Amino acid sequence: MSIEQLSSLFTILAIFLAGAWTLFRFGISREQYPKLQFDLKLKQLGISRDKYIVELVAVIRNKGIARQYIQDFRFNILTFDDETPFDTTDVMIERRLKFTKFNMTVDPDSKGELKWIDTKYPVFVDGGITREFRYVTALDHDVRFVMIYSKFDHESRRWGMDRSEHYRISKTFAIER
Repeated sequence: MSIEQLSSLFTILAIFLAGAWTLFRFGISREQYPKLQFDLKLKQLGISRDKYIVELVAVIRNKGIARQYIQDFRFNILTFDDETPFDTTDVMIERRLKFTKFNMTVDPDSKGELKWIDTKYPVFVDGGITREFRYVTALDHDVRFVMIYSKFDHESRRWGMDRSEHYRISKTFAIER
């Protein structure tokens, strides 16, 4: 084998190894698990007549590099006021303080859950991006605490892998008077 042929062989081998390393580093190993972070916030905007106007904010941060699709992004609002009894007997919620469901007219098919986004188009968060979803509502003046329970499903769209992950979070906020 001549030096030119050996040089060409090494060049081809180096290009192949660099491509395989790039595929593994930035494709397979980097995004094997989604890198989503999920948080909730509540902002009190003010008082109008006898109601608190509040803005609920869901924040999803994609710390990975690939686009992540979000499905069935929904939430519930639970409230606690001076008339709510201190009930910690419900085993279904692990004997935590029981809040009352926020009464709101919603679609009967929704099981009382609200949606952060009501669209027929897929919701996604691109890699390295933080996306906020907002919902403004009015709460009664006697509400002292608000709990937001939110969840969404994430389906992996990686090379024929059928894997679904469920994200759930609940957070409680005090209403400032």
